[in-house]
Amino acid sequence: MDFGHDPFVPIDDYAAFRMIAGEIARTGLAQRGKNVTVVVDGHTAARVDAIEELRLSAAKVWHYGQAPAAWARAENVVELPTGHGFGDDDRLLAVIADQVALLTLGTHHEGTESEIGWFQGAWTAHRDAVTRVLAALPGCEAELVPARSADAATSIALRLMAIQTSLLASRHRDIAMDKDDLFAVLNILKAMSAKRSAHDILYVFVEHIARVVTADRCSIVRIWGGEPFGQVLASHEDANLINHTIDLAKYPELGHVLQTAEKTIINDVRTHPLTKPCLEDLERANIRSLLVIPIVLYDRNVGSLILRAARSQGTFTLRETSFFEIVAEAASNALERAELFERVQKANERLEVLAVTDGLTGIFNHRCFRNRLAEEVDRALRYRIPLACMIFDVDNFKQINDAHGHLVGDGILCEIAKRTSRTVRRSDIVARYGGEEFVVIMPQTGADGAAAQAERVRAEIASRPFEGVPGGIPVTVSVGVGVLDHDAAMDCEGLIVQADRALYEAKRTGKNRVALAG
Repeated sequence: MDFGHDPFVPIDDYAAFRMIAGEIARTGLAQRGKNVTVVVDGHTAARVDAIEELRLSAAKVWHYGQAPAAWARAENVVELPTGHGFGDDDRLLAVIADQVALLTLGTHHEGTESEIGWFQGAWTAHRDAVTRVLAALPGCEAELVPARSADAATSIALRLMAIQTSLLASRHRDIAMDKDDLFAVLNILKAMSAKRSAHDILYVFVEHIARVVTADRCSIVRIWGGEPFGQVLASHEDANLINHTIDLAKYPELGHVLQTAEKTIINDVRTHPLTKPCLEDLERANIRSLLVIPIVLYDRNVGSLILRAARSQGTFTLRETSFFEIVAEAASNALERAELFERVQKANERLEVLAVTDGLTGIFNHRCFRNRLAEEVDRALRYRIPLACMIFDVDNFKQINDAHGHLVGDGILCEIAKRTSRTVRRSDIVARYGGEEFVVIMPQTGADGAAAQAERVRAEIASRPFEGVPGGIPVTVSVGVGVLDHDAAMDCEGLIVQADRALYEAKRTGKNRVALAG
């Protein structure tokens, strides 16, 4: 039955149905002694308080379904058969008397924990409509009051109430949609706030938007000023897509947004002049409508970021466009925070590298060497595992500097650092000790292994000439090796002193050689 027009006033809320049912029951009570007939379902009879009192005063009560227990022996109560058009989910209350005819009915699905309930129905005070509805119900052969024509005032009042109810229902739907949009925005903001990298934020952004507004394609495009190409930074279709290059000549809507700095809505790409040059490509991609919104424009650090959404069917509504604009603003703020975070993170990483790196050679500095040696000595003593350390310096380095200049000397130090790093094991720690001195920590290495490792380093450095040193003057190093003595309770300083003494011995006995501490 169509409840959308006069003489019916639509109801789309179960609470409203119960309220109206209560008012109808109380109106029926006011008709005492005026030949009142009631038709009601058992569910409604048990949940509207005034109906029991109405049953006591009514001439006849017809009911569907399980009636209240007190009605079992009542002489004025008649049970009607359910089914054949009236089921367990149907709700009904009708009161007909000499002066009034009122009815409300509908279908109520109560829902479950995982499913939202709903109600659809109507009410009327039009006597002909009331009797017509009751006559159509299964088994309802009630001795109803003869039908009368409704007066003009009743009809007008019903039409006005129907209009007002429709407006209120529309307003409720708008409020519900606004609420849904708000929750969607909050969920997007929450998801983006959990991400730190710009790409992760952008992917979460387009993935959520595509789900909320049912876009077939949703992506973020970056464009640098004046360039004929753009980069797709994120697409909801592929979480791994980043910096995919596109030819802007095939995307005139993007260029239009850059020129106007305003959103662009194309409801039909077949008729819009902007998409005429690339219509074949759009039709091949099954795209019918486009929405393009600027997120960030003309930022020298990130370029211009543009949100592009496409649909194969239908257009983008005003509500959806507003939603896009709201979340685009939120995304721009999140991107600013992400960019700041990435800058700070990179600066911190750079500072951390500088804090442990020698500025000239690029290997670890003296401070880092001390920290790492303390860690290795502590581990070696705790687990009684071997540990060795070599210290070496460049033979006759002062004479080289004096003869050829400090730039040549710096080049020699850098090359020694490279040759040493290539020669030692990955687990060994190479550092600049100071001036022309270098040091290598050798974890889990005993005396024989340390001496062999030191000899390999010495030989590698002496194996070929150094660039910038004229006349093929050889560059060599003297190496001293110290080994941790567990029984002597040796500490870091003891190990360094031992290696330093061995270095002095290598220098004293002719240079360009390895000496092992005795």
